[in-house]
Amino acid sequence: MNDFFNALYHFYNGLSSAIKASVVVFIILIVMTTVVGLRVQKLDYKKTPKGFTFLMIMLVDMINKMMIPIFPKHHKKFQPLLLTMFMYLLFANWASLLGLTAPLSNLNIALSMSIIVFVTIQVSALIIKKPKVRAQNLLSPNPLFLPLNLIGEFSTPFSMGMRLFGNLMSGSILAILIYHFTSYLGILFGAFILHPVFDIFFGAIQAYVFLNLFSIFLAIAVED
Repeated sequence: MNDFFNALYHFYNGLSSAIKASVVVFIILIVMTTVVGLRVQKLDYKKTPKGFTFLMIMLVDMINKMMIPIFPKHHKKFQPLLLTMFMYLLFANWASLLGLTAPLSNLNIALSMSIIVFVTIQVSALIIKKPKVRAQNLLSPNPLFLPLNLIGEFSTPFSMGMRLFGNLMSGSILAILIYHFTSYLGILFGAFILHPVFDIFFGAIQAYVFLNLFSIFLAIAVED
């Protein structure tokens, strides 16, 4: 058992700082959702939940209500996935508040989000609309448009991942410039104003924008 934990420890130390932060985010989400799930199971339906449990229920309810107009038929199939990705992006963008490297500042992690989006859209479209209908959609309005349609299928998820990477990197570069040119005053300004604005507010906006874009492109692929 000790050998297993030693090997796990060495494996973790060999990871990049961004991937380490991503692992920490996953652990936080697993623990948090497990605790909230156990609390929800014990809730009395006659009483209003309080504290963090109430916030989580409101968040899930908000995402579910947002999905219904976008996915009139298939919203129940995709709500868990979309909520999971939103929660990961939200906490990943807040990772620097804990002194961790923002996971999405790593190009590989940002592009992995693109791969998840691409695979989800293509597989879901093939399963729900069947290969024949999917092929017809790619060939519409004319078979000559097939190359353009294929470029669009690849470029959309790629641009979404690059958007996440670019926003995180631009925020980091801006913070470094402010620290460099303002010395100790910049450190105080960054700690109490810059980081809360960029990490909490802008991080939440980026996660919400990604959720909306992913939902819309997925709905275009699977809905009639």
